[in-house]
Amino acid sequence: MEGFVAMVGLVSPRTHCPRTRGFSLLELMNFVALALVLGGVAMLALARYVRHGKTAEARESITRLASGAAEYYNRSDSTQPSGAAAHNVHAMRHFPPSSRVPVPEDPLAIRGKRYQSNSMDWAVSPWRDIGFNLVQPQCYQYAFEAQGAGAAARALVTAEGDLDGDGARSKYALAVTPDESLTAVVAPEMERTEPEE
Repeated sequence: MEGFVAMVGLVSPRTHCPRTRGFSLLELMNFVALALVLGGVAMLALARYVRHGKTAEARESITRLASGAAEYYNRSDSTQPSGAAAHNVHAMRHFPPSSRVPVPEDPLAIRGKRYQSNSMDWAVSPWRDIGFNLVQPQCYQYAFEAQGAGAAARALVTAEGDLDGDGARSKYALAVTPDESLTAVVAPEMERTEPEE
């Protein structure tokens, strides 16, 4: 009977199963630790990527606003009386009036969240004069300040946000001033305060 079983191959007295080696507890702990570290780094990179995408909104929007303010200034002498000397007309160039309230008015509306503006938010000066509005939900509060006329005119566009909702606000600002020929020029550098707070 023993020979029969050996022939069939069910039990072989000479064959034995090789022992497979498993992972030790130390190897498993190392793997888990490495996975946690890589996961943490990936989460930080993702959070930074998302934050960078939100800050792009502020940079693009205030660049558009500053460019619109410069265009407004450069064509504002068209409202002056005809027949005046060009230099006198240019001396009256001005920016649109300052915004009475920022959009959104309440800074808590953008504290760690997005604000969905409506057409009425942008239907007043200076937004209407510059031709600026935001259709998509926004992460920043926008304000516009202007003063003076001619060579003394100044405009400042700002965007403030609280991306993580901790009460610390990031701020982007871009100035617009006239040059010697009384043509408005957007500042080459954007001022950033806590840009990725």
